[in-house]
Amino acid sequence: MQQVANFKRSDSHTGLSVRLSDSLRDTLEMFRSNRSMRILAVVDQENKPLGVIREVDVRDLLFNPFGHALMSNPGFGKDIQNLVKPCAVAEQHLDSAELIAIFAGHVDSPGLILTVAGRFLETLSDDQLLELMTQGRIARAEKITSNSQSFTQEILALSGQLCQAANKVHALSEALGEQADGVTEAAQNVAAGAAQSSSGLKDVNERGHKLAGAMERLTLVASEAKLIRVRTKDVIDAAEPQMKALAKSGSEIGNIIEVIHGVGRKTNFLALNAQIEAVRQDANSAGFVAVAGEIKQLAGQTRGAADEVTKKVVSIGKAVGDVLEGHREIVDAMGQMSAISNQIDTAVGEHSATSLVIAGYVEQAADATADISARAHDIGMRAHHVQSSAKDLERVSAMLLKSATDIRTRSQEFVQSIQYA
Repeated sequence: MQQVANFKRSDSHTGLSVRLSDSLRDTLEMFRSNRSMRILAVVDQENKPLGVIREVDVRDLLFNPFGHALMSNPGFGKDIQNLVKPCAVAEQHLDSAELIAIFAGHVDSPGLILTVAGRFLETLSDDQLLELMTQGRIARAEKITSNSQSFTQEILALSGQLCQAANKVHALSEALGEQADGVTEAAQNVAAGAAQSSSGLKDVNERGHKLAGAMERLTLVASEAKLIRVRTKDVIDAAEPQMKALAKSGSEIGNIIEVIHGVGRKTNFLALNAQIEAVRQDANSAGFVAVAGEIKQLAGQTRGAADEVTKKVVSIGKAVGDVLEGHREIVDAMGQMSAISNQIDTAVGEHSATSLVIAGYVEQAADATADISARAHDIGMRAHHVQSSAKDLERVSAMLLKSATDIRTRSQEFVQSIQYA
């Protein structure tokens, strides 16, 4: 709204005033000197308004041919109190609409007295108030037109910004949708890889338990094999003295046989001599007797040797029996060791097969882990893009909010400018 300070006045008498103690002659002189003045303010000693004197109330004196003579009379016109009329009062800083509202609130008011902090500043007659209203309306119309043009331009600019921001939001929304689809697909692939790795690791776990069982059985079999080896060693160690005794007996048998051979040769020789002596027995019987005694002695030696051989043979037979028994135990031990070796081979085969399977699953798990790592990296990159797009969307949203706020603020300013123009 227009301020009174901006009001273009057509006269300069609005700041005139009189005190209640001033004479009527001085008051009429002011009206005569300012013929366009319609009201004159009356103030007290502190320059506070008490009312106004209307030109219409002193017009008769102004235009009366005897008015000057009457005013020159010392007994006339000493008091102007009866001419003072009430008048609306308002502070100068108020706008034209408020001033007119205050004037309209005083039906019989001939005008309006403007004050500053309660002290008189100037007067505005009803004609001047009408002129103020007219100027205010013109200024208001001009301001409304200017604000409308500015508002239209700003609205068009903000609308263009909103359209651009809306297009960006749409593009970002589509990009976010595509990236979200990519992230979802990558997450599903990661989940599938994780499930495959989990299945493989479960199988590895089961085979690991089987491998542990096989190793436990292998440990038990190895313990049994150790015991059998100890028993075999004991049997071999026990058979060694018997083998030595058998060898010694064989050597002794060889010596005895050599003795028997010697006895046999001598017996043959004595037998030959006995035959010879038998031929000669008629000549000398004493020689035959001696030969027969030697033959008898040799036969005794042969019999003793035969007995000794018999004992040795029995001893050898017993030693051989012991050796055979030890050999059988060794054979049995070797058989058990062979069976244990078969079990060990089987366990080792199972271990090898399980190891191959585990190696295969570990390789698959490594591949799956590498694939999961790659997909996780891809998800991270996509998440980074989504985050970047989200920040862009946040910035665009801030732009939209600012544009909307600017439109709202500008609309309020426009409405207020129209309201108070």
